[in-house]
Amino acid sequence: MILIGFMGSGKTTIASGLSEKMNIQAIDLDEEVVKLAGKTIPQIFEEEGEAGFRQKEFEALARTSTIRGIIATGGGVVTYDRSYNFLKNTGQPVIYLHADFDTLYSRIEGDENRPLVKRKDQVRRLYDGRLDLYRQVADHEINASLPVEEVVSTILEIKEC
Repeated sequence: MILIGFMGSGKTTIASGLSEKMNIQAIDLDEEVVKLAGKTIPQIFEEEGEAGFRQKEFEALARTSTIRGIIATGGGVVTYDRSYNFLKNTGQPVIYLHADFDTLYSRIEGDENRPLVKRKDQVRRLYDGRLDLYRQVADHEINASLPVEEVVSTILEIKEC
């Protein structure tokens, strides 16, 4: 199962909750990118730009997709063509964790580990530009504004998961 959604939607937290309930591994794609690159995400962005990061993110996605587990992707995974196509054509269920912009922004505001969070209007443009992409690749859309336990329970109720 692959979780997608904007920054702050709770992908890593939900993956961890699902992992416990389903007794399978939770995989944080950002952590996998760091392992693959041997650098922090801010370092990758600084040295290689977003394009370099997205390429590494795709490589990590392709590698981890063969592991039985729950993959928590980065918020921008759908913006890179290779990752988008991979998600669109994977045999695994893709779950879009959706919440309104203000809820998500309040969760990520001031996070130094998020290179794309600089100004609220810039983040809003990212959010608006990604909404359709998330929906196009997702098999299911879940309300990520709900408490973690409710989101996990809702996902577990989906038959194919």
